[in-house]
Amino acid sequence: MWEAIAENKRRSAILIVTMGLVLAGLAGTIGYGFGGTEEYAALGALAGLAVWGVLLLVNLLGGESVLLSSANAREVSHEDAPQLYNIVEEMRIAAALPAMPKVYIIDTEVPNAFAVGLKPERACVAVTTGLLGRLNRDELQGVLAHEIGHVRNRDTLFMTLAGVTLGAIVLLADVGMRTLIYGGGNRRRNNKDGGLGVVMMLLALVLALLAPLAARLLYFACSRQREYLADASAARFTRNPEGLANALRKISGQQNPKSIPSNGAVAPLYIINPLAASGSSNIFGTHPPTAERIRRLLAMQGMDFDAAEPG
Repeated sequence: MWEAIAENKRRSAILIVTMGLVLAGLAGTIGYGFGGTEEYAALGALAGLAVWGVLLLVNLLGGESVLLSSANAREVSHEDAPQLYNIVEEMRIAAALPAMPKVYIIDTEVPNAFAVGLKPERACVAVTTGLLGRLNRDELQGVLAHEIGHVRNRDTLFMTLAGVTLGAIVLLADVGMRTLIYGGGNRRRNNKDGGLGVVMMLLALVLALLAPLAARLLYFACSRQREYLADASAARFTRNPEGLANALRKISGQQNPKSIPSNGAVAPLYIINPLAASGSSNIFGTHPPTAERIRRLLAMQGMDFDAAEPG
C-alpha cells in the first residue's frame, strides 16, 4: 500500500505539471490565434499562468474556508460532539498527524463526509448530521479514518491544486473562445500572414474545446485511485475494514443531491459523490464504484497491517 501511495504522489506531481502545461499551451495558442505573432503567444501564455497563480494564491490563503462555507459547515468543539471529536482524535493519532484537525458538522439528513486542508496542520473534517444519526461507532470510525487517510496521503493538497488548475483551464477556454469568435476578426484580417493566423485561430478553438475535457479526464482518473488508497489507509488505521465497508453500503443508498450542500468543487471531496452516489465505472466518474470499494475492503479482513507498514 505504501508503495502505491508513493507512486500516486509521483503521478500527482506529474499530473499537476501536465495540467499546467496544458493551461500555458492553451493560453499561448489563443494568444497567437488572436494576435498572429509570437509576442501575442508569449503574452497569452503568461496571462494564463498569471490567472492560475492568482487562483492558487486565493486557495492557499483560505481555500479550506471557502469550501467549508459553500457546504454550510459549522465548526464544533469537544463539548458539542464528544464522540465525533474523540474518534477524530483517535484517527489523528493512528495516522500520526502533527495536529488535531478541526471538526465541522453540516446540518443535513443525507449521510456524508469530506476533508480539506492544504497541509496536515490545517486539516478540517466535516460530517453531516445524517451520518452521525445513521452509523454506529465502528462505521463512523471507518468514515473518519478514510477522511484522515486523505489528509495523511496529501490528497487534500492535490485535489485543491488540481481543482484550481482545472478551473483555470475551463475559465481560460471559455474566455478564449469568446475572444477569438467575437474579438479576433479584425486582427486576423490585418495580419500579413493571414493564412497562418486563421490556422492558429482554428487550432486555438479546437484546444479550447478539448483542453477542459482532457484536464477533467486526468483529474477524475487520479481522483478514483485516491479513493481506493484512502479506503486502504482507513482499514490500516482502524484494523477493521468491515466498519468502513458497512458505512459505504449505508451511505451510498441515502444520497439526495438536492438535500446536501454541494457543487462542482465540493462534490468530488465527499466520501460518496452526492451527484453520483453509486460511484461510476466510466471515465468521467470522480469515485470508483461503491460495490468495488466494498469488495476490496472486505478482502482485507484478517490482513496483518503492521507487517505492511514501512520499516
